[in-house]
Amino acid sequence: MLRLTVFAACLLASTAAVRADEHELETINEVPKGLSPAIEKLLNSEGFRISGEKGALADLWLVKDLAVEPDFKSSLSKLYAFKPGQLIGAIRIADGVQYTDFKGQQMKGGVYTLRYGLQPMDGNHAGTSETSDFLLALPAAIDTKADAIATKEELSEESAKAAGSTHPAIFSLVDPKRASRKPKLEVDDFTEHTILSFTGEAKEGDKSVKLKVRLVVVGQSEG
Repeated sequence: MLRLTVFAACLLASTAAVRADEHELETINEVPKGLSPAIEKLLNSEGFRISGEKGALADLWLVKDLAVEPDFKSSLSKLYAFKPGQLIGAIRIADGVQYTDFKGQQMKGGVYTLRYGLQPMDGNHAGTSETSDFLLALPAAIDTKADAIATKEELSEESAKAAGSTHPAIFSLVDPKRASRKPKLEVDDFTEHTILSFTGEAKEGDKSVKLKVRLVVVGQSEG
């Protein structure tokens, strides 16, 4: 199990808002309502708020404890040491805002769980993302158990309900190697995506390890 103690400490220390392009990052200290008790109790109470010119767009939380694969070695096909279907956190989309997932699907205001998944390696997805790692959003009202979702088919189908379409609601995880130590927003010079970047502390078995994360929070694929 993995405890994001450094992540929480960084959140507490980073009280000042940080600007990236036209978006702003700040920390919040509340747990979103609308999650099942089984999932709500797993979340860090400290979270991120991403805002635009007209106010809050989305709030994001990670779970307090995560499991990482032992002796994991990143590759072009998999950058993060999570298991497909694993619960990673939750996101709350503000009501009445224009906020899309990485595919450009409009997300309705509300609370969603976030689970790890890998993009299918087929012709339909070629060139749509620089990486295969994603967080999939699922409606919190139907995703109520903390256990990993066993099959990619179920994960995809349940996530599609979050987007109200036949395609899952997805947020791209990008190369974590350049993740910042403290939480911040950065803008990719090439894609112009706004990326949430931070480093937390994880547990691999009994060993403490660093967890680097870079997640596209504003921006979408051109494919």
